[in-house]
Order: sequence, then structure tokens, then C-alpha cells
Amino acid sequence: MAGEDLLNDEDLKISLWNYSGALRGSFGYKDNVLLGHTNAQGSAFWMSGAEIMVFRLPTHGWQFSFFADATDMRFFDSPSVDNEQVALAVAQLGKDFGNGWKSTVGLNYLFQNQVYDNSANYTNQTTVGVIKGQTLTPRWAVRKTFDPIWVEGELNATRQWLDSPLDSYWQFGPRAAAGFSWGHGSELALSYQCSRLDYDNREQVNAAGRPLTNTSLGLITHFIELSLTQVWDEKRHWQTITVAGFEATLDNGSGYYDYNNYRLSQWVRYRDEKWEVVAQARLNYYDYSKQTVSATDLTLRRKTMFTLMARAECKLTKHLAAQAGYAWDRSISNLDFDDYQSGTVTGGLALTF
Repeated sequence: MAGEDLLNDEDLKISLWNYSGALRGSFGYKDNVLLGHTNAQGSAFWMSGAEIMVFRLPTHGWQFSFFADATDMRFFDSPSVDNEQVALAVAQLGKDFGNGWKSTVGLNYLFQNQVYDNSANYTNQTTVGVIKGQTLTPRWAVRKTFDPIWVEGELNATRQWLDSPLDSYWQFGPRAAAGFSWGHGSELALSYQCSRLDYDNREQVNAAGRPLTNTSLGLITHFIELSLTQVWDEKRHWQTITVAGFEATLDNGSGYYDYNNYRLSQWVRYRDEKWEVVAQARLNYYDYSKQTVSATDLTLRRKTMFTLMARAECKLTKHLAAQAGYAWDRSISNLDFDDYQSGTVTGGLALTF
């Protein structure tokens, strides 16, 4: 009561609700718009975007935050795809119950109209191309802190609506995590998640990849991840995040879609009053246990994904910043349609408020 009265004191001029936002505009060039294996189509583009964050200062243990971001890309010389859009929104409500207990409920939304590689669970050319769909993910988590150790349990569900030729699906499952914190925000965390995915109309297939009528395809995924977040100085200028993960996916039929996915990523950030520089490298390796390249080539399917990203932002004035970025993706696969590389460079301005 007293704390809330102080926050509402007009003389202190402290608002419980706060917000920030930005408007972005940039030119760029992408050398393989369709992520094609051959005859790559390159094009310059104009990209515009907007973001907003709203949050409420904690009172009586309650906290709320909301973040939304939308990006629109217009290609100048791409006959197959002339535009892309991505929009996301994240809302979260948390309650601190004291004695180290905290609970949060959240809702995530994603809209996609973009060229995307969705080939991990598919085996045809149409899965590396334009994806149109929406995703809604509610989640609930409970955390208990025993300084400096914490444990957390989470339940989440996902509903994804996808336009043909992809199929919509439901996904749900629990997640458990534990971590150790120290310093100025450093943390070592280990998590495990098990989820079940059920497609609306997609059928199971036999060992040769042929559909089986009157069946329904589902996937079980087990995912374990170890992450290390290191803050290197008291002013939090330098931060690194290292993540290693393993995913095992099993289908509910012949095992044609069974695979193991090994993941490794490194993220580095420097930030001060004027500059923010971020660099990231990711490696994903897919190892299929039964799926072969073709009926005549019995080599098991393999896929390696490399991603490199760098982004820099320099504040020119209080509300104006210059931005530049580069991203490179390389997919190495023994399936031709899934073997490609793509590079994207951007540069522009952001108006903050």
C-alpha cells in the first residue's frame, strides 16, 4: 500500500506505465530471395518496420510487459516474390508471491508471409519457399529461487495455421529447467522439453515415403539444452551467450521422419551509450535414421545449416540511430532442393521514441 502510494505521488512524477518504440527504414540486397539450389534470384529491397514495448512497474508483486514488432520487405527485382512480412507480439503477466516463488502467464503471436526453409519435417521442393501462416502460443510457468539456484516448470501449447501446401498443426508439452546465477547477470541453465505435434490432415508414410491412407501424422520431440550467459563487466557492456542443444524427433508411423538435430550457437554483444554491436554464429546438423535420398540412392539424408549474423547500431542523436547488418545462411544437404546459400545486407535509420 505505502509503496504504491509513493509511486502514484504526483510530486514524484513517476508513472506506473511506461513505453518505448521505434520506426525503421532501410535499403538492402539479398542474393538468393527464393533460397534456390540453382539459378538464384537476387534483388535489392526496401524494408520498413515498427516496434513498441509497454511495461508496468511492479506493484504488489504484479508485473506486466508487452512487445510487438512488424517488418515489411519490398523487393525491386524478384519476379517470383515481390514482398515479405513478419509480425510478432509477446504479452506476459507475472506475479511474485515471495519466498522465491514466481509465476508467469504469457501469450505469443506470430504472422509469417516470407520465404522460409521448413524442410526438416518435409521432403519436397515446396517446403523451401513462401510460407504463409499464423502461430499462437499460450504458456504458463512457475519458478522457485534458492539463491543463487533456481528451478522452473512450464506448460505451453502451440496452434499454427499454415496455407497449402503445408499443413496446420497443434503442438503441446511440458518443459523443466534449472539454473545457477552469479555476478551481474551471468547464468548457467539446463532445460528439457517434451512435446507432441499433431497435423490436421497430413498422413503417415511408409519406409519409402509414400502416404498411407486413413492415417494421421504426429511427431514426438525430446529437446535438451545447455546455455551459458556471461556478463563480462560491471557496466554490462560485454555479454556472451553460448548454447548447445540436442533434439530427437520421432514420428508415430514408420519412422521415415525420425531425425536427430544437434545445435550449437554463439552470441556476442557490446553495448554502451552510443553503440550496440551484435554478432551470432549458429550450427544445426540433422541426421535422419531411416529417410534416404531417393528410391535409387539409399544414402541416409543429412543436412547441415550454418548461419552467421552481424548487426551494428550507432546513436546519432537522442532519437535517431543508424543501423547496418549482414546475414549469411548456408544449407548443405544431400537432397538437391535443400542445398543452398543466401546472403543479405541492410543499412538504414531508426527513429526512437
